[in-house]
Amino acid sequence: MSKDTLYLLRAGFPDMDKVWICPDCAMMEGYLAYYPHLRDALDIVYVDYARPRADLFERLGEAHQNAPTLILAEAAEDAGPYGEIQSANGLSFLSDARPIIRYLADKHGVAPPHP
Repeated sequence: MSKDTLYLLRAGFPDMDKVWICPDCAMMEGYLAYYPHLRDALDIVYVDYARPRADLFERLGEAHQNAPTLILAEAAEDAGPYGEIQSANGLSFLSDARPIIRYLADKHGVAPPHP
């Protein structure tokens, strides 16, 4: 069975003469810390801050290199209850931390974020 693939930025990336973290990727890391079994349920890929982000670029195209991004193992026909499920190159994906977390909570039976 194919797994959903979660793309996160590596922590501590340089930009504008400083080292940064991505707040949304940090939120995802926190969620994975709450529910460590999700790490086994997902393929997690860490990407560099610099673009193009090769794997995302190849799978979703130039316009969809955001992180975090969750590419779904199975196509989803519509936005459903998770927010903005998008599609590109025949793949369905979410590219915002809160909808990703809501999707994972529903799919894996863990707590969602408070509204």
